[in-house]
Amino acid sequence: MINEINADSKIVTLIARIEKAILSTGNNGANYLILNLVDMTGRIEARLWNSTEKDLDELKTGLIVKIEAVTNVYRQQLQLKVNSYEIINEGDYQKHSINEEMFSISAPINVKTNYVKLVDFINSLENKTYKTITLEILKQYEVEFKTFPAAVSIHHNVVGGLFWHSFSLLMGAKALREVYKYADIDWELVYCGTILHDIGKVLEMAGKNASEYTDQGKLLGHISIGNTFVSNKAIQLGLQDNEDVLKLQHAILASHGKNEYGSPVEPLLIEAVIISSLDSLDARIYKINDELSKVEEGAWTSRILSEDGRSYLNHIKKRNKSKSSKIKT
Repeated sequence: MINEINADSKIVTLIARIEKAILSTGNNGANYLILNLVDMTGRIEARLWNSTEKDLDELKTGLIVKIEAVTNVYRQQLQLKVNSYEIINEGDYQKHSINEEMFSISAPINVKTNYVKLVDFINSLENKTYKTITLEILKQYEVEFKTFPAAVSIHHNVVGGLFWHSFSLLMGAKALREVYKYADIDWELVYCGTILHDIGKVLEMAGKNASEYTDQGKLLGHISIGNTFVSNKAIQLGLQDNEDVLKLQHAILASHGKNEYGSPVEPLLIEAVIISSLDSLDARIYKINDELSKVEEGAWTSRILSEDGRSYLNHIKKRNKSKSSKIKT
């Protein structure tokens, strides 16, 4: 498994799913393939040098591949140099003692149990407009909300990542309520806004193992899609003239905080400030932590584009990999 590979592994044999295959050209003009590989324990980058037309045709995103490779450390990150590979078709899974679930990373929380908690919490809210619209949208897209990732690569790009990210924001908002009890805040708007701020990703993402966005996602974006969900649901429920619907739409439209970050409008409600701040914080923590997990104690991460190209120092020993990484919530 990927988490068992280290710099001392030398030659390894690995079965993994190709999350993305990227064609590149070296300084010598020869083609090579960058293969982003994944299994249930993690991700690793592999390179197939001097790729042929046959390689380009065979190594496609989504396929399960068995490779023999040499380990290499490049810019303080572990990398594989592919010596040989074999495509494993679904009919051969049993022969290799594998199954589809082995090649996806899942959110480290119990999505099924926490989804029930989330719905029960929404049902306890007093504002009927926020509550009804949120529950109706979740009911329509429950499967996607519980299984889709929150992004292709930036943050929470795991099965169930969309729910994990949204649920984390809700938990953060609930914790903040006590801290900022002096302020006049519509916390029920904050709660429903955290749940719905990324709901458009149920149409933006191309499935639970998405390595690409849908055409609808690329052309409209999840913020626009989510805003439309609320607008359409309000019309269906006869709430189109309700001021609370307008506030809920603003919470979604302003969720990226700034125009240059993709928000059509910037936060003009204190609740939208809270939601966009939590959204940014949760995404940043995930991405930085993910990059730190790839380097040893005392080493620096590669430059992180979403952090303005900054690198971060890993000053903490890695957790014991034999222990469960499940979050107890």
